[in-house]
Amino acid sequence: MTRISRALANGWIVALIFTAITIGATWPLASVMSTRIAADIGDPVFNSWVMMWTGGQVLKFLSGDIHALADYWNGNIFYPERLTIAYSEHLTPQMLQILPVFAITHNIVLCYNLLFLSAIVLSGVGMYLFVRELTGQPVAGFVAGAAFAFSPYRADQFAHLQVISSQWMPFALYGFQRYFATGRFRALAGATAAVVIQALSCGYYLFFFTPFAMAFCALEGVRQGAWRHRRAWMHMAAAGVAGAIVLVPFVLPYMAVRKSAGDFGRRGAPEVRYFSADTWSLGTAPDTLAFWGRMQAYRRPEGSGFPGASILLCGLIGTIAVAGAAAKRGRRTIDAPRSWRRYANAGLIIVALALAAGWTWLLVGQGIVYRGALGRITVRHVGDIGRFTLGAIAIALAISPGFRRFSREFLLSRGGFIVIAWLLAIVLAFGPEIYVQGRAIGSGPYALLYRFVPGFDGFRVPARFFMVASFFLAALGGIGVAAIARKSKALGSALAMLLVAAMVVEGRVAPFITSRTLWVPHYAYPETAFPTPPHLGAVYDTVKALPEGTVIAELPFGSDPFEIRSMYFAGYHRKPIINGFSGFFPQSYNLHKSWLEADPPDKAAAWKALMDAGVTHVVVHEQPWPPGKDVVIEDWVRKSGGREIAASGTDRLFAIR
Repeated sequence: MTRISRALANGWIVALIFTAITIGATWPLASVMSTRIAADIGDPVFNSWVMMWTGGQVLKFLSGDIHALADYWNGNIFYPERLTIAYSEHLTPQMLQILPVFAITHNIVLCYNLLFLSAIVLSGVGMYLFVRELTGQPVAGFVAGAAFAFSPYRADQFAHLQVISSQWMPFALYGFQRYFATGRFRALAGATAAVVIQALSCGYYLFFFTPFAMAFCALEGVRQGAWRHRRAWMHMAAAGVAGAIVLVPFVLPYMAVRKSAGDFGRRGAPEVRYFSADTWSLGTAPDTLAFWGRMQAYRRPEGSGFPGASILLCGLIGTIAVAGAAAKRGRRTIDAPRSWRRYANAGLIIVALALAAGWTWLLVGQGIVYRGALGRITVRHVGDIGRFTLGAIAIALAISPGFRRFSREFLLSRGGFIVIAWLLAIVLAFGPEIYVQGRAIGSGPYALLYRFVPGFDGFRVPARFFMVASFFLAALGGIGVAAIARKSKALGSALAMLLVAAMVVEGRVAPFITSRTLWVPHYAYPETAFPTPPHLGAVYDTVKALPEGTVIAELPFGSDPFEIRSMYFAGYHRKPIINGFSGFFPQSYNLHKSWLEADPPDKAAAWKALMDAGVTHVVVHEQPWPPGKDVVIEDWVRKSGGREIAASGTDRLFAIR
């Protein structure tokens, strides 16, 4: 064993290495942890409010307020609506992770940044453990960990904490693998906990990853023969019931929100298609990447699916290694083929090459129409070639014992499962309709999930299957490195170091973005640094001290970046506000927005809207308005009966009742 291999066999050393790499790759975030937030001031700040609200309720409960958890889901936005946390992700696992730090510092920016960094580090460590167990090669686990932690897709999702919180995926499969290898219930309990935590960390992964975890668990049960034993069935049943008991209380509020408002919480098919990947997304990298940022094959929202050259190379090597191992096992009992089968096999190889070319033409070049001696051959639609592909596979299985043995060995291997899961996750990322450069070529399997599986119609971004694909591709990369390391330990160790360096370079965002402002039409940019307690200013200190029954409205109203900023302060003062931002917007908010957005043309009606909403105090932010407009707004509030009771910089607080 080389010195590098010995060092990488220690999981704690690997964790320290990933921590150091993460800090370096995201610098200068570590130097501004308490004042500037990772990525931009949109979704990260929104997610900060979610954790401030839920964390605050938990802390109140722990302080002796036994009724605090009753309002866990009733976030203080969109007053008078309830269950507003269920309009988006609840982030309960993330909140619990940072709760001790939040209880001590009350600095949600620091807490958020700690979560951001830990998601990257734990993704690397979890994948390292899984692939080390899978292959028996620590260097392979190290490479796979880097591939998952620093994948380009993760960099594209830096503003979405829930999406980059994918670190529990490898821990889940690692635990299942350990359980079926050892029979220890503790490993199964850990795997089940990882699946549940992953599902609670991001609702997408409840639907996008959990089925893969269950399938892997079933495969391991078959491989190890556990399905024959009553004890294993009892363990699995207990784990399933325990997981459901934990998940159900978090699912019920989302069901209640749907039930209360008809189609509220459902995504229409056009919206889902808009946020699906295009096949050319696989050649499109996030524009924030220092190395690959100019690779923009077909730019669209949520459409950056380029996996990274070094990661893809490792994955392809791993796929070849898996297929080669399956073929080798299948040849152990093979009989001498009959002469007619030799010709049939040769014909099948030619057909396979032709089908591969046809799929390539279709998925890359929108298909082809061939006219020649063989007649007219059209490949413009998935159905045109899909039927021939299935037919060719059926014929190969019928006439080729070797292909049957290979297929059986491949499908029953862990590597084969990972290859299929990787490809399936990519296909599902294309959404209900598969597009090539914006042209539809047929329906994808996601369409069946959207139509027939309850809950799938609540997710608008099928492209987030790319994170699941990144996970399985990273595991394949580890298998590829393991195959090389088995032939030469020294070569494997040296290659691992080069690959990890390449992966970090390919996945690096430079310069790393903190507190990036969002473009706001008609207004000036909001501040990029958020004040943290105890320095929030006189306005919000006064709001915090107001009595129960206070309801706040903040102006400007209806512009997302300013609504998110208002929510940040609402997390501090905890008074209800009619402002808000989330995955869905209730009808009451849209009604308020119709009267209060921008400069209300009918100021009498706008004032009536404030009074009808139960607003008791108004905060006016002078800074965002164009020159002179702030005076008009303040004048309107004063003339309508508002009394200024606090001021801080360019912010004014008015009592209107």
